[in-house]
Amino acid sequence: MKGFAHFLAGLTTATFVVVIANMYYGNNVIANEIVVHKALIIILGGIFGILPDTIDFRFAKYLQKHDYEVDMDEWNLDPQLVATTLAKAIDQANEENREVNVMLHTIKISSDQWRQYTVHFDTENKKVICDIGPIISGFEKRPYITSYLPPEKAHAEASFKADLDYNYDAVTHVDILSGPDFSFFPEGNNRVRADFIPWHRRWAHSITLGIMFAPIGFMLYGFTPMGWTAFWIIMLGFWSHILTDHFGLMGSNMFPPFTTKRIPGFKVTRSMSTLANVYTNYLDILLIIFNVNALNYALSGKDYLSMPWLSYFGENLSYLEWYLIGIMNYLVYYIIPPILVSYLIVSWLRKRKGVRELTEKEARSAEQLEELGGANV
Repeated sequence: MKGFAHFLAGLTTATFVVVIANMYYGNNVIANEIVVHKALIIILGGIFGILPDTIDFRFAKYLQKHDYEVDMDEWNLDPQLVATTLAKAIDQANEENREVNVMLHTIKISSDQWRQYTVHFDTENKKVICDIGPIISGFEKRPYITSYLPPEKAHAEASFKADLDYNYDAVTHVDILSGPDFSFFPEGNNRVRADFIPWHRRWAHSITLGIMFAPIGFMLYGFTPMGWTAFWIIMLGFWSHILTDHFGLMGSNMFPPFTTKRIPGFKVTRSMSTLANVYTNYLDILLIIFNVNALNYALSGKDYLSMPWLSYFGENLSYLEWYLIGIMNYLVYYIIPPILVSYLIVSWLRKRKGVRELTEKEARSAEQLEELGGANV
């Protein structure tokens, strides 16, 4: 998901924590602290909701060490160098029983021109294939027809001996902004696992790190009801990022240092999906509104949303009963129908226009390259 979606997910999580904490402690202890004293505790959910990507793209990316870097320029285009370096790294990881990292830099010609090239991992024939492509125009990626190289200068192959396990799209396009990097890990029995942008969604996208950050709540508010509320907001807000990401394809490494691999995602959507981001934001905004109304109801007894189902159960409902019935009514009336109807309309329009759905491998590659923010398919 995009950064704003993660921020909203963290805020939404925080509002749920606040409502539950207010019920748990009673006497509107938490609601009074937040509303009357204008405590900004809910913002912690949003801050820690975007923190995993902030850590990855501002720190982890630059901590990644590379054994090899391929940095061509327009006057020294060498597809053989790319193919040979990657093939060598694969076998080196297997033979030396260690992780080997390779960085492929983009080829920038001017402020708005880049030379595109592709890398293809042919796992069946144990080959790395590199093809130098055209010069493209910036973010539109419009190729200049006259910029293609002769086939004999544009194509190169290199063989490797190990069995390569590469679960993403076999072909990676390297073109604008920053290039991709690959890590090759020995798996034993002559097998090597390849990870794309290995620094992303590893330790910074973990349950473990969320637990480690949670005590910051006590540092801010002490061992008080507000401190415990902040503890849960920070931890669950951080985890909300991991959960929303996990609906995609790449997944995350959940429990470092006990685990070292990304756990594959649920494959429900993609981080770059406009619909998924819009629906997530819509859901979060409406849930925030409901929870803010719930806090107001706890303090003043005024229910500005007035869910119809509540009248069916009488006026003598406990706060918990009021909340559970109200949120179910809210979901059925205001959240599920708009999402369902709009999804059906968009699906019909796409089908009518003949828009092809991406295959799983295409979607996986698109998600990763979108996360990278540079190379694209």
